[in-house]
Amino acid sequence: MSYEANTDLEAAPAPAAANSLFGRLVDGLNAAGSVVIAIVMLLMCADVLLRNLLNHPLDGVAELVATSIIVIVFLQLPATLRHGRMSRADLFIDPFIQARPVAGKRLRALFSLAGVFACGVIAYATWPLLARAWNDSEFFGIEGVFTFPTWPMRAVVLLGAVLAALQYVLLMKQDWQESLHD
Repeated sequence: MSYEANTDLEAAPAPAAANSLFGRLVDGLNAAGSVVIAIVMLLMCADVLLRNLLNHPLDGVAELVATSIIVIVFLQLPATLRHGRMSRADLFIDPFIQARPVAGKRLRALFSLAGVFACGVIAYATWPLLARAWNDSEFFGIEGVFTFPTWPMRAVVLLGAVLAALQYVLLMKQDWQESLHD
């Protein structure tokens, strides 16, 4: 897929993919990530206005923004992969696939396998952090000023990493099957 194909915002995803439960879940999480972005923008604007007009900043905005960046990334990562919008070096892989379709698709399947591994490591590393945050009632922020629990963020990271790993598996399977038919 070339850069132009990846950035064609008018193109719709494949109809079969959009109707799957997995596809709807991934796209729903992507939409939730967009809502979080809108909320963060409103929160930051409100903080700036209150800080400058009334000299009364909102407590916890910096902590919420820092945490929300992580949440947004992991809410939107699986959909980014699913719709072919993940950043990559097309300079090499696209011409290679055109010149040698079987080898190119198998190489892309190997890259997806590396993605499965990376997302699996993230999920594996996040699970004990999520369990500890839940069991110990871990909080983020400044005690007495503004705090919130860390477990929801860790749960989103775990969910996003697992779904991204599954999406990489689907991409790997698709490339491998296409390499068998070329």
